Amino acid sequence: MRTSRSSELARIAAEAAGADTSAVRLRVIHGPAGLATAGLTKPVPAFDPPLHDLAQWPSDFWLFSVAGLAMSVCAWPTAATVFSEPFELGAPHATERPDTFAYDGFSVPNPGFLNEPNRRIEALLTLNSTHWAPSYRDCLVTGVVLAQTCQLAVDRGRGPIVHLHSPVAPFIDQQVSARGDGSLERLRDALGPCVRLSALVDPHEPTARLDFEQGLVALAEEYGLGLKLNDRRFNRVPGEWFTIRGFDRERYRQVRARMFPETPMHLPKHAMIASVMGPARLGMAADVIARIRANGVGVLAAAVSSVRKIGFINLVLPLGDGADVAAPAWSGHWDDAVKLIAERCRTYDADGADHSDHDAFAGFKVALSPPMRCSFPQSSRRTGASVTGRVPYPLWLRWDLPNRTVGSPLLLSMVEQNLAPYAEHTEVAYAQARVGRGDLVRGRAKLVVLLAQAPRDVADAQAVLDEVAERVQERTLEQLSDTRLVGPGRVRLRLSPRERWLTHAGVSA
Repeated sequence: MRTSRSSELARIAAEAAGADTSAVRLRVIHGPAGLATAGLTKPVPAFDPPLHDLAQWPSDFWLFSVAGLAMSVCAWPTAATVFSEPFELGAPHATERPDTFAYDGFSVPNPGFLNEPNRRIEALLTLNSTHWAPSYRDCLVTGVVLAQTCQLAVDRGRGPIVHLHSPVAPFIDQQVSARGDGSLERLRDALGPCVRLSALVDPHEPTARLDFEQGLVALAEEYGLGLKLNDRRFNRVPGEWFTIRGFDRERYRQVRARMFPETPMHLPKHAMIASVMGPARLGMAADVIARIRANGVGVLAAAVSSVRKIGFINLVLPLGDGADVAAPAWSGHWDDAVKLIAERCRTYDADGADHSDHDAFAGFKVALSPPMRCSFPQSSRRTGASVTGRVPYPLWLRWDLPNRTVGSPLLLSMVEQNLAPYAEHTEVAYAQARVGRGDLVRGRAKLVVLLAQAPRDVADAQAVLDEVAERVQERTLEQLSDTRLVGPGRVRLRLSPRERWLTHAGVSA
């Protein structure tokens, strides 16, 4: 049965009363890819009062890197102080790293966000069957697909988008019978023209899940997209998918040409990061992406998530031809940010009409990075690993650590260093860690690895990745034991080229 308004308010009040903090301090960092993860949690002198020694122990950590650009978020619980707006964001200030800027923020989370139990649906949309190198026209189509997908979650699922990430590693269906342990999972590219999302549907609406899935199917058919849903059968784990339809190349090209016939087809050379922040609420991502799209701006990459009930919509936006590549970093209110985004990134002659409710954007703050040069990874001619094996591959990492022992940025740095002897290049594409029950930090990450020695073929690449992951995992566990930062048996860590194997984590001796 539906809960009454009074019971909902009572639950919100009880949550707020039992919370360990009434506010959150944030630090957002924008810069070129390759952020030094070990230095992301240095003390923050701009905070008043300062965090002192607790600065190296954020309760939440988030990192996103793609196309040569990167951003990170660190959050610390703090006592509420007097402030004039629901979300405050300071001016950008330069860091020790070149072309890297930090933004300090303060907010009170939305206590009513995600109070009730929800059902999670994960989906994987394929926007192309070639390697990830989106043109300006592809970026505009991506913006349309993202906006409509997020709106479907609101209209049909009656729930929020809790996680969205693009580009991601594509998934290739296994043509032969696979063993239950996943040992025949096909090797994948690290990055593909795909969108992976996780949405929550209202459990009190019996048809919400089916309505949302039917909406995704209709959207995929309209644009020719491939669609996979997470496999919810017994004994299935994250990373296993059920194929609904394959990618229709001809249909996608027809729709793309009809919608944006005059938009150029070459790759963007420069892009910037736009981080939209505010107390998390239903429909936040849909409103933000739709408004940006209405101004003729495409989306090169996206990462949507929530940190301590504060919503983050991070969009990598390609700069328009002729835009000022020396524009400075900026932060401020939503309305001013939209004008700057349209001025720098408009690639389609849109009228910019805004028929949305302006109250929906009240309290949103935006941080804009300076324009940075894009870079696109080597990859195969079609979605999936190449025949030669000389492409970046994904390695998935999972860890559980006691809080205030080893910071997540330091752990990522240790894994990167241990991968150095085997990899020509290593980059953390995505990482997220949170302090949960029992004062335990739980984190997941995806690393992009280009092997130092070119494998002979795909089978050889898979064997090398298996061996490298095992060695690095054991070496990292040994380092944690040798430093005596964590007691014996209190670390769970798994590094694997197969996402579905993350449930089998190694434990420190």
